[in-house]
Amino acid sequence: LPVYFYSRFIFSESYLAKTSAPLALNLYTAVHNPITLRGRIQLCLGVLKNVDNRPLLSDVVSPIVSIHGEEASLVRPLHAKSYVDGRKVSKTIHSALTGVGNRTCVVMVKG
Repeated sequence: LPVYFYSRFIFSESYLAKTSAPLALNLYTAVHNPITLRGRIQLCLGVLKNVDNRPLLSDVVSPIVSIHGEEASLVRPLHAKSYVDGRKVSKTIHSALTGVGNRTCVVMVKG
């Protein structure tokens, strides 16, 4: 898949209607971008608080490996349910990547 396929998971529909996906990604990942890593995290947190991305997960036909930290704030453990609803659940990353169909493996880590 081309990298810009994932732009719909990062940017709003209204922004992508005005800006092409490749340009949006180029602007977001530009080396000279003054937005710090902490600033990017804050942008992502803001999106997660205001845009419900769960309906988009059903469109993902590739395997999903979802890693959740016990104390994470960006993708919290309670979000794991959204990654497995309507998908085949795999117990290992290997089985998610080698299985047939849309499979999800949820990995819980300390921290």
